[in-house]
Amino acid sequence: MLRCVSDLFDLDAELDRLAEEVRPQARAEAWRAFQRAPHALELDELHAIALTGLAQARARWRTYCAQYDRDPMRTEYFVAYILRRMRGAILDAMRSQDWVTRSARTKVKRLREAGSDSGATEAELAAATGLSPAEIREANTALAARPVSFDAEPHDVQDAYVDVEGSAVVSAVLDAAASVVDSLDETSRNLVIFRYFEGMSLAQAAAVLGVEPDKAKETWESAVKKVHDAMLRAVA
Repeated sequence: MLRCVSDLFDLDAELDRLAEEVRPQARAEAWRAFQRAPHALELDELHAIALTGLAQARARWRTYCAQYDRDPMRTEYFVAYILRRMRGAILDAMRSQDWVTRSARTKVKRLREAGSDSGATEAELAAATGLSPAEIREANTALAARPVSFDAEPHDVQDAYVDVEGSAVVSAVLDAAASVVDSLDETSRNLVIFRYFEGMSLAQAAAVLGVEPDKAKETWESAVKKVHDAMLRAVA
């Protein structure tokens, strides 16, 4: 819980404490982006970018509050600001790595909607989209060069043999699990992050968090059950 604000409240110390508490979330944010677009950047690069976003949030909190006429002492909103900066930094980095122009992405989307992934001929695609044969070939060549980042299209279909329904289910399950993890209390969330993303044993995670082993086990099992139940609901 946040400490009470008083005349002696040390804002810098509180911001440093909160930034350190949310630091493990940087790897979780990096992992989430990597799972959706593993071709864009390496996991370690995404982790470093997320940490950069955290550092930027810490450095800019007062400026941000002044810009939007908010009270910097309301530190209960600081963690949410950090998470936005982490995610924004990752998205900005992935956009900078995007090798397909916006125009080409728009054309490819139109072609897919017209049936390019279902075997439609070039003439049929040209008639359905209004694109010339040369424009169709140019768009397909740009796309084939390297995959499009998830920032352009979250669920690119690589070819006609991809199990679209299965991919959608996997995406729904992962989103459900991520949503539950985000909603967990701080200790539960950190236990999940340390176990799954940092590779720690439950005993190691408990020691880092200063939680008694029995309490950590109980908290861990409760968190896992919530995640498991959410995943089951996603496919029900």
